[in-house]
Order: sequence, then C-alpha cells, then structure tokens
Amino acid sequence: MALSPLLSVFLFAVAICASWAVLRLIAMPLRPHAGAEGRYAAIDGMRGLLAYAVFIHHGVITWQYLHTGLWALPPSRLYTHLGQTSVALFFMVTAFLFWDKLLRAGADMDWPGFVSSRFYRVYPLYAVAVLLIAVLALAATDFELRTGPLDLLRRLIGWATFKAPPINGMENTGQIVAYATWSLPYELLFYAALPALAFLFTPARRLRPALVSVAATLILLLYFRNFSFAALECFLGGIAAAYAIRQTRLVRFARSDRGLVVALAALLAVVTGFETAYAPLPTLGLGLFFIMVAAGQDFRGALTRQPVLWLGEISYGVYLLHGIVIWASITGNASLRPLVEEDASLYALALAGAGILVVWLASLVHLTIERPAIMVGRRSRALRRDDPTDRVPA
Repeated sequence: MALSPLLSVFLFAVAICASWAVLRLIAMPLRPHAGAEGRYAAIDGMRGLLAYAVFIHHGVITWQYLHTGLWALPPSRLYTHLGQTSVALFFMVTAFLFWDKLLRAGADMDWPGFVSSRFYRVYPLYAVAVLLIAVLALAATDFELRTGPLDLLRRLIGWATFKAPPINGMENTGQIVAYATWSLPYELLFYAALPALAFLFTPARRLRPALVSVAATLILLLYFRNFSFAALECFLGGIAAAYAIRQTRLVRFARSDRGLVVALAALLAVVTGFETAYAPLPTLGLGLFFIMVAAGQDFRGALTRQPVLWLGEISYGVYLLHGIVIWASITGNASLRPLVEEDASLYALALAGAGILVVWLASLVHLTIERPAIMVGRRSRALRRDDPTDRVPA
C-alpha cells in the first residue's frame, strides 16, 4: 500500500461520518456535550482521534504483515507516530486528569473511590475484549484443545491480569488485539503509584494510602518486569499540564491563535523530526502540544464537534476492540483476505469498512456495557459515602 498521508485523512473522515451516523440513532441525553461540567472538551475530542489513529497505525502494520509475515513498525514516520504518539498522549491524558483531581481535592482525595472508579471504568470492557480474544484464538486453532486444560486456564488467567500469553498454542494470540493491551500495565502502574506520588509531591499526604500504593507498585513492577522508562516519562507531560492550566496567562495564550500555531508546530516537529515518540526530546514536544490542548486549545472547534466528542466517549472501546475487528474482518477472514492482500485499493476500502465496524461496535459496547458499569461504580461510591446526589440512575 502506498503510505500516502491521504490514506489517514480518508480513514479519519470515515470515522467521523460513522460517528455522526451513530449520533443520529441515540437519544439526546446520551450524546456528548462540549460544556459538560467537569470535562475538558478539547481533551475528550483529542482522545477519540488518538484512539482511531492507533487503529490506522495497526491497519498499516497489518498490510505489511499480510505480505511479509512480520508484525513490525511501518517504514513511514507518519504511520509510526499515529501509534506511538497517540499512546504517549494517552499516558499524558491519564496523568493530567488524575493529577488535576489531586490538586483540586487535596487531603480530601477519596482513594477507595478512585480505586473503585478505575475498576468499573477499565475492567468490564477489558473482560469483553478478553472473551472475544479467547473465542477467536480457539477458532484459529479449530477449537481443538492443543494444550492441557490447566495450561489453557493459566493462559486465560494471564490475559485476565493484563498479560498477553499464547492461548491454546497460538503463539501470536496478542495479534488478535493488535498487541494494543501492552499499554494497560503502564496505566495500572500509574494508578498504583498515584497515592505515593501524592504523598511526596502534593498536599494530599495520607500515610496509609501511600504505603498501600508503594506495595501495589512493587507488586506490579515484579509481575510485569518490562516497563520502559522512556514510555513512563510520558506521564510527566500530563502532570506538568495539570500545573500549567492553573496559570491564567498561559491559558489565555493557549486558547489564542498563537497557541494553535505553537501546538501544531510542536506536534509537527515531533512527527517529522523523530523516528520514535518514546525519547526525551519528542516527549517534551508532545508535552508542549498537550499543555496547549489541556488549557483549552480546540483547534477552532475541531476537537469539540459532536462526532469527534463521541469518538472520545467511545475511545477506550475503539482502542481495545479495533485489533479484534481487523483480525476478524481481514487477517483471520479466509474469504476476504485473498481478495484484498494483493490490491492496495481494495485493502484501503476493507480497512475503511473495518473502521466503520470499530466505531459501531465500540458505540454498542459503550452503551450496553461500559456506560452502565460506570454508573454502577458511581452508585456504589455514593452509597459508601452516603451521598444521595451521586446516586445516578443507570
């Protein structure tokens, strides 16, 4: 496939159209609103585009895989950064949202509520993805038990605890999800370390949560063992942004046309000047870009359009499920794969169709699983605090 930037423009346009179609079908109260209380609209919109950029990144990698049998980064710097830069910015979003919450809550930070909210936000949808991965892995091995039952159970437990081992002898099981789950342990590590970091660097200095945090962090470090310090540095960009948005003059600048130019220049410098996002200098450039967005730079409203905000609403589902859709519709599809793997134009159309399915599937899962789980989490926290104002009906 010719790795023209026009391919990414085409696929982003398809995603926005698919999102617009979903919005026409759902009730008005479920639609996202740029002025929703407690939300950073520009970040919400950016998050949706980032998740879809990862889909495009893996779509291009899949094209290479069909011809070489190797799962490797694309030769194009643009398509490499659609994956790496997107994940780096996701890490910044996570750090920003929770450090900002820490600075606002101070010593009143609800740590049990924080843990509960993360569980209900992350795990239900992840469990759905793991179930689909297991079914597809078994289908790829003809539903014949090629390992012992205990080994199969051990592998499934590995997936349930955010590892990605082979299932039923299928060595490339992780490819079913485009190996996208690699970033989740980094998110978990940040969540685990947050109370300890808060104890060291913010007024929220509570000893018991900090001690539990240190223990949880050590357990995760020992369990996963392969964290990249260069990737962990990305979280610092989000922490810096949480302080930056408290500077009135900076916020004013970020929302101006000059802030727009700075944001675009920083992003373009990273994409065109560096082969990877996971190094100190590109992380600084992405941090500058992210500060502009966190402070309210929405690129003249582009990030706060309803279809883009909806992509942000379903971004976790897009991120987790896009590899499964690519695998089921293209890589593991014995009927379609021979038709598209020799024709770049047909593959681009197939990828566009997969992109539409990703948006629709993520929307369905968001409305039926992800959103209800979040509401259950809110009600459980409200009941624990005996706060009737937070008892949101599902």
